[in-house]
Amino acid sequence: MVASSQNNQIQDVLVYAAENFLGYLSVSVAESVSTEALSWEGQILGSDYLVWGLNHRRVRLKFKDGSEFDVIIRPGGKVSRILDD
Repeated sequence: MVASSQNNQIQDVLVYAAENFLGYLSVSVAESVSTEALSWEGQILGSDYLVWGLNHRRVRLKFKDGSEFDVIIRPGGKVSRILDD
């Protein structure tokens, strides 16, 4: 788990895998890197990604503002956005 700094926004997101709702996660996204940007990274706060078996999995995150992104959950709960081709 990485502690969030004042430069990070903590957002609760809905998590889907293959259209199945898994639950909610808290994700820290750098304030200077908007979720609307083409490329961004975040950090899952807590260990839910391990409990749900999300390590190395592709999932869809849905943010409160209505934006949705396909991401890969990396070791340590790091979130990496998948860019469309």
